[in-house]
Parts: sequence; C-alpha cells; structure tokens
Amino acid sequence: MEKERPGVMQFAGLGMMNALCLGAGLAGGWFADQALGTLPLFLFIGLVLGAALGVVATRAEWKRFF
Repeated sequence: MEKERPGVMQFAGLGMMNALCLGAGLAGGWFADQALGTLPLFLFIGLVLGAALGVVATRAEWKRFF
C-alpha cells in the first residue's frame, strides 16, 4: 500500500510549525533574559532550542509520509 504524499498545505503547516518553534524559543529566551538581566545569553539558547525543536517536529511529521 502506497503512503499518502504531502501536498501544499502540509508544506505550509511545516513552515508554520517551524516558525512557531523558533518564535517560542526566542520569546522564552527574551523573557528569561529580561527577568535575569543577561541579554542576549538566553535569547541565543532559546534560538538554538527552538531550531532543534523545529527539526524534531518536522522529522516526526515527515515520518507520516516517507
């Protein structure tokens, strides 16, 4: 049985999911920096964690199709 192939909306959803992961990481890092006065330390950590979360979420989503 052949698996369903992703369409345009699945690609758009992946893009939005990655944007939200990055945005959440950056926002969390910025709020932590504001609270602790360590700007830009946690901003960069949040960026890296958000990117990593986006990669993990994208990989999990792609397993459905390939």
